[in-house]
Amino acid sequence: MAANQPDSGPEDIYDERFEARVAARTEELSALSTNLVRMMESERSQLAKELHDELGGLITAAKMDMAWLQAHVGNSLDDASQEKIRSVVQMLNQAMMLKRRVVESLRPSLLDHFGLPVALRSHFDEACGQGGLECAVTLPDEIQDLEPAVQLTLFRVAQEALNNLLARGSARHVELVLEPEGEGYVMTVGDDGAAMDATQQRALTGIRHRVQGAGGRLQVEVAAGQGNRITVYVPRRPLPPA
Repeated sequence: MAANQPDSGPEDIYDERFEARVAARTEELSALSTNLVRMMESERSQLAKELHDELGGLITAAKMDMAWLQAHVGNSLDDASQEKIRSVVQMLNQAMMLKRRVVESLRPSLLDHFGLPVALRSHFDEACGQGGLECAVTLPDEIQDLEPAVQLTLFRVAQEALNNLLARGSARHVELVLEPEGEGYVMTVGDDGAAMDATQQRALTGIRHRVQGAGGRLQVEVAAGQGNRITVYVPRRPLPPA
């Protein structure tokens, strides 16, 4: 005769219900975070388009007008007036460069037009050059089987990891590797800087949510005296939400 099994007591039932509620709320918050990220990227894309089209158009028109003035009346002006015109033209050129940087920050045009490898290489070459970092980039020639939203996620992760690294200011070398693995892609950003502290690791929470929203996972490895490594895996075909 089988031994009698003890009945679940009120505390066991309460624990099960509590765990179920926590799991449900965690899933809701994760879905909310993913939706907020998508809304933010949509708003960024719209703002980038408006800045590119409208502000870019205004600056271009102003530059054309200044070019007309220089061609038609420039030689008849005194030296001080000619210098003012040259100064305005220079400021318009700086405004155009600033507009381009802001637009690229909001929505990387290279990603939309040429794909993830080109966008990543360009961003790392420019940012590392400005930050005085040695940079090694290993990327596939193209990625054809990864959704645009997931490619944007990988770009934002790499962008944020590099920003985090530059803000710490202790590294001299950074390495970026993106390659296919199994049913997805793995991207690694490694550096030889000082180990991230707890606060700096918490700053990566946002990109962790991005990766989870794409059906992937993110791992942060910190080794004292050996730098930091951020590894991201994303599947080619993210599973639909349950």
